Amino acid sequence: TYDPVNGRRIYVNGVFTYDVDPVAGGTLVDWDNSFAFVIGNEVSNDRPWAGTVRFVAIHNRAIDQAAITQNFNVGVGEKFFLLFNVGTHSGNADDYVLFEVSQFDSYSYLFNTPRYISLDPNVTPDGIPLAGMRIGINGAEANVGQAYQNINTTISSSLYTPGVGQPLSQMGTVIPLENGPNFDEFFLTFEVLGTSTNIVTEPAPLAPAPPPNLPPAPVIGLRTFEEIDATMAAVTDVSRNQVDVEAVYLTVKQQLPTVEGIEGFLSAHQMAVSQMAIEYCNALVEDNGQTSRDVYFAGFFQPGLAPATADTAFDTAGKRDQIIVPLMNRVMNTNLTDQPATADVTGELDSLITILTSCATGGSPTCATTQRTEEVVKAVCAATLGSAAMLIQ
Repeated sequence: TYDPVNGRRIYVNGVFTYDVDPVAGGTLVDWDNSFAFVIGNEVSNDRPWAGTVRFVAIHNRAIDQAAITQNFNVGVGEKFFLLFNVGTHSGNADDYVLFEVSQFDSYSYLFNTPRYISLDPNVTPDGIPLAGMRIGINGAEANVGQAYQNINTTISSSLYTPGVGQPLSQMGTVIPLENGPNFDEFFLTFEVLGTSTNIVTEPAPLAPAPPPNLPPAPVIGLRTFEEIDATMAAVTDVSRNQVDVEAVYLTVKQQLPTVEGIEGFLSAHQMAVSQMAIEYCNALVEDNGQTSRDVYFAGFFQPGLAPATADTAFDTAGKRDQIIVPLMNRVMNTNLTDQPATADVTGELDSLITILTSCATGGSPTCATTQRTEEVVKAVCAATLGSAAMLIQ
């Protein structure tokens, strides 16, 4: 409602919501006849409402609470009294079961407040059993909406009111619309009505179909994009919010796996994983992680000092293990029977170091520098971090 004193007031189901209008009330002297009344959308037609508008009424004054309550109780839409004659089974020719029926929406009818009534004012029905009432439409019982099938009562003169009848239920139910109100025809069935019985056997539920004989699902899967990012951060102790790492992640995020199914793995996924691994390892070796590199690779890097040159930094198995073992301990899973053996992976990484430092040894070394040392550590780290040991779960 709207009035100059209270402004706008909203009622839901006939009850004031007590939402105070932040805009003070006013008059309609400035009303412009070009104003548009739109309901269910904006004038731009870009905010459609998914509901159904069943009735709109405009009053020339703000109605009070009593009128609002009265209108709500009356309801919306045209209502009909639908009578089903049951005189053949009750013994009284003018006995009916009466429903208040309306079209609920574009897809259904509302059946409400059924009662048993005689149109003969001189007859008071008595001692008539009634049970298991169902509603039918167009020759078949409705598949849904059978709210009255559990009724089990007796029409009694003590409960019957002349001119009103005897209520059978306070519930309403919705029956699907089929051909429309001009063509749909309704009927009632009863398990018991008077001396007549029609035992209704509920159909047995359909047996479930045998499960499809599909090939066995893989027991392994892929880490998805957010799991890959979180795993790499945990392995390297580099924050996911580190500037360079986050930039690469946002760039390749859509290229990383989105589902865990191993069947969906693509070569493009591995390319994105490799870029992520390189950036995380670069941050670790450049000392941009939450754990310093001299702690992560204990004994290989020294605090505040440059590493040894590539010709001597990896010249013994012990020195190489200072790089390989910390990575293996964090990346390789435990208690798994279907991942590569630790010795095999260690051997591959050891061979990788040998290959990458070959230019730093021999008679004419070309890369015996500290920069090469850091590059080799980054490469070994990225090879481990971007491997199937991290990606597969």
